[in-house]
Amino acid sequence: MPAEHYTTTIGSIEITVAPPERPPYSVDAVVEEQDTSLLLGDTHVIRDTRESFTALVKEMKIQAPLVPGSVLVRHTTPGRLIAVIYDIGTRPVYREEWIATALAGLFAEMETHRIRNIAMPLLGVTHGHYLNTDFLELLYPVVTSVRAGCPEKIWLVTPGTECVNLSGHLEKMRTRS
Repeated sequence: MPAEHYTTTIGSIEITVAPPERPPYSVDAVVEEQDTSLLLGDTHVIRDTRESFTALVKEMKIQAPLVPGSVLVRHTTPGRLIAVIYDIGTRPVYREEWIATALAGLFAEMETHRIRNIAMPLLGVTHGHYLNTDFLELLYPVVTSVRAGCPEKIWLVTPGTECVNLSGHLEKMRTRS
């Protein structure tokens, strides 16, 4: 039976790979991947948020399309950081530079809002078919450049079947740092 989660430290950050049904710890915020018009449905990361559906619909009606790579902050419980990494009007619907830009923005917001523990999907994987390992390679330089503090822990939310594969790749990355 595969391990339910894998944890390692890269730079100053503890990174855990675990499925959504087995949270390794409570989080201050969750990351949601989204498109430029906020049309994508809930991903498996988002849990009980306190923002009303009516308010979201009203905002969508008056909002111009968002810039790919941007990050929105929602002050809910837990907090939500929305990474805009898809544009469903283009092909392909994602670009690696949008994911990289969003990652930089996410980490800036984590520091600004003093977010210590966060749950994050593998950006670009769910709706864009970006490779798990390619996402980890984009994440590595961002994680290793973070000063101690925020975040302290990242829970990479992934299906249990992928935990072993990702743990092996993370272990190789850990030995680089």
